[in-house]
Amino acid sequence: MGEHGFKDTTDWVVGPVVGHVTPHTARLWVRGMDEGPVYAWIGQQPDLRDARLAGRGQRIPAAGFAAVVDVHDLQPDTRYFYALTATHQPPAGPGPFSQFRTAPPEGAAGPVTFVYGSCFTPGNPYGEATVRRLLTLMQGPDAPMFGLLIGDQIYPDAAQENGLGYIARTVNDYRTLYRLAWAETAWRDALANLSWRMMWDDHEVDNDWYWTSPDRVEAQTSWYTRWLRRLGGEPRELWANISRRRLHAAVQTFWEHQMMHAPPLRLPPEGAESHRPLLLTSDRGHFAYAFTYGPAAFYVLDLHSHRYIGPYGRSIMNAVQWADLEHWLLAVRDVPFKFLVSTVSVFFQQRLPFGGGRWDDFPDDRRRLIHLLNAHQLDGVFILTGDLHVAHIVEVTLEGVERPLPTWEFSVSPWGQHVFRWGALLGKPARFPGVRAARWLGTWAVPNFGWMRLGTEPRPWLEFHLETPAGPRVRVRLERTARGWQRVLPEPKA
Repeated sequence: MGEHGFKDTTDWVVGPVVGHVTPHTARLWVRGMDEGPVYAWIGQQPDLRDARLAGRGQRIPAAGFAAVVDVHDLQPDTRYFYALTATHQPPAGPGPFSQFRTAPPEGAAGPVTFVYGSCFTPGNPYGEATVRRLLTLMQGPDAPMFGLLIGDQIYPDAAQENGLGYIARTVNDYRTLYRLAWAETAWRDALANLSWRMMWDDHEVDNDWYWTSPDRVEAQTSWYTRWLRRLGGEPRELWANISRRRLHAAVQTFWEHQMMHAPPLRLPPEGAESHRPLLLTSDRGHFAYAFTYGPAAFYVLDLHSHRYIGPYGRSIMNAVQWADLEHWLLAVRDVPFKFLVSTVSVFFQQRLPFGGGRWDDFPDDRRRLIHLLNAHQLDGVFILTGDLHVAHIVEVTLEGVERPLPTWEFSVSPWGQHVFRWGALLGKPARFPGVRAARWLGTWAVPNFGWMRLGTEPRPWLEFHLETPAGPRVRVRLERTARGWQRVLPEPKA
């Protein structure tokens, strides 16, 4: 498994991965080569001399021989060491073994520290330096308690960098992409030693893909992707409508690697219980989920299951998820920190119409989101995004109903992908009805991820670092004062 963890005698294809944890439970995931059991051994000694059999799962053929082991009866905010085996025998060897940390009690004052980011290919020129920076942080005093992977974990369409050497088409192709990205890079240690929650963006399927109608009968990539592939002589399957074979392969493997170990879904798609999420025409289910961690609440949006652009209009989410989001926002109104996790930027306004990729391509939906926050006067909402291959912070003042509402968007990426050096010139902070003011606090075109710490004592506060392979690039601190949320550090410099 690498320098930070124990390698079981079982030759796991991918994993282990620590998924969703609560104060008393943990979900441990692995993918094997064939059908059979998986046993989870848990202890609090680094060498697992106190190991106990804590759970059993089954490698499922329908899920590519992936398995989840649910572990119960854990203590809050506690570090555990673990191993996953294919036999009913305790793990042997000196270790060190992999580890994870359970969540603090709901509503605990904190501090809570987490990281998040998006966009990684194993063959990118920027390599794994950013992930190795994360591994260094995981061993130090600023160690995160969990992480968020918010899209573009694989690149099926990046033939020169994804490790395949060609554009993925089949289930085996997509499964291979996860193995290359997660089992044969520094991600292997990061995924095994930190709890992760994940969500897809376009590159879990294909570049800027979308449905062509709300019935979800056909799907396409962006117009410029189709055009470039056709000029390049690619087979029709790669520049016409996305074939059912490719779409099934992408959705199936996204489920196997990212959703099986996620928090409970708000409304799972049909077939998810049998590990075959089909995205049927009449199904209004989606992959969005919510969770709490100490004094913070998170809603992770699914912006692809029902995204469509076509003659019937355009929408980034269906009515069912909109209603669920509003219900969640009202339910967590009194929680000090409310994070909306969006795989794409809300407040980045493109100067050129690329189409289909971000919230500004869905102006009605974006106004609806801001109207939701304004109408309910929701304070303490922060937006976490990725996707752009350039990091930014946007400081926003919403109109509100009773008084203006300050909020901030913290956008980070890439872990390891091409940097969009001209990104800040091709976009601007978005201004539209409901937004009183929006301005950059800075943009940074470097490989990066976000590090965030928050707490409620002596009053609610939040601190953000932009982490790069060379260390932190910028620091921003927010505090809730008698006049509401305010930034209390000087403006960061690009």
